[in-house]
Amino acid sequence: MDIFERMRNGEWIHSRKDPDYTTVARAEMNRSFQVCFQINHTMPGTPEIRKALDELFEGRLPASSNIFPPVEIDRAKCLTLGENVFINHGFTYMASGGVTIEDGVMIGPEAAIITANHDFKDLPVLQFKPVTVKKGAWIGARAVILPGVTVGEGAVVASSLAAIRQGLSRTWSERNEADD
Repeated sequence: MDIFERMRNGEWIHSRKDPDYTTVARAEMNRSFQVCFQINHTMPGTPEIRKALDELFEGRLPASSNIFPPVEIDRAKCLTLGENVFINHGFTYMASGGVTIEDGVMIGPEAAIITANHDFKDLPVLQFKPVTVKKGAWIGARAVILPGVTVGEGAVVASSLAAIRQGLSRTWSERNEADD
């Protein structure tokens, strides 16, 4: 099993000691960050943006899907986008655990999808859980989707909401506990 499968499967991985993580996974992270840097420093609306996005996704980005820069993606190899996906500017993906975004999803500005978490007693140890955003879902501006969450088909995740658990089937608009 390669390091990317191990991450998707939720294995605890020591980020400083695991040889596959420190070589293979880190190389993909560096590649992704370098291409994101190129994207984020290219004139918007130019063919060069699409060319760099195609490089980032290694030819897997559907022609009908659009991502507006700036964007930060730690491991683009672990991210799958469907047809007719729209991702607005300022998006952050920590995609090591695997992120699947199905057809017709819209993602608002400055939203984030995070698939990693740390062992509270040994912070360099990481566990990854995949995130899935089902067909036709809408992720509002500054929403955060955390490890292991599946956003259901047609669901709406409200702006500035942290989605921390399963059950996002249609509309998700609970108060953010940080507001209390």
